[in-house]
Amino acid sequence: MTTSDSLRVSRIIAADADTLFQAWTDPHVLVDWWRQEDDGWAFAGASIDLRVGGRYRLAMTAPDGKIHAATGLYREIQRPTRLVFTWDWEEAINSVGDTLVTVEFKEAGAQRTEVVVTHTRFADAARMGRHRQGWTELLRLLVQLPEAEGGVGVVPV
Repeated sequence: MTTSDSLRVSRIIAADADTLFQAWTDPHVLVDWWRQEDDGWAFAGASIDLRVGGRYRLAMTAPDGKIHAATGLYREIQRPTRLVFTWDWEEAINSVGDTLVTVEFKEAGAQRTEVVVTHTRFADAARMGRHRQGWTELLRLLVQLPEAEGGVGVVPV
């Protein structure tokens, strides 16, 4: 589903929802999949205060060595099925404004979970397109999480 101000990407991954929820919320697990160095980007750290109203910061190092960090507040936490958080970039030049991300973890069979990322409230279609590419790549990387081997590909939505 895509509207003029939102995007949605999903992927079925061979892991249970609790494992995948932890992968999104535990900095010690995020390091295992969030931005691998094979594309020139690298994980640069995370701080997570996992509670409604708590802040997070997810940092990545670009191929040119510059740090890019996404920040926001958790709006909803339903372990292990749903996370809702605001999303923006620290650097003003990359700001997307007051956007909202919902990550859903839906049972898709024995030890399989569909991870659905919906990102809404974009004011700029070009920035929305870049985020679609980013979320799609991150879901591809999530499949490589050691506990989630054997993902089966992007699910048409």
